[in-house]
Amino acid sequence: MDMLRFGEFQANSSLRSIIRSATEWRELAKDLRDIVDRKSLPLLDPGTTPIVNEWFVEKFMVPILVGHISYPEKTENGHATYGRMNFTAPLHFFSYKGEMTRSSTRWYRLGTPSPLAERSIERWTMPDG
Repeated sequence: MDMLRFGEFQANSSLRSIIRSATEWRELAKDLRDIVDRKSLPLLDPGTTPIVNEWFVEKFMVPILVGHISYPEKTENGHATYGRMNFTAPLHFFSYKGEMTRSSTRWYRLGTPSPLAERSIERWTMPDG
């Protein structure tokens, strides 16, 4: 995720980039508020929500999900294609039991975890405050 810049002599972000970021954060905030208000996880549509198989959480500067990401809208002969190894935008919400995660840009369903998954989650677990 790039840092937005504005009001500088050079290297300002485009207004389109700033608007796109504001929209993504507004949608993320709405999704997180919905979880709190409903006290439950959302129902994710398998027809529109990507699934990540052989996943684990990588520890860069921010947590991201790495794995084979399959997007339902990208199909071959009506079947979702097995995703290539890729990574998500930074994660902001994660539910192992609920088999879902929310990045700064969208929801993902968690498929088969990799052998590294459980240990990778522990690196990002923080005590409840």
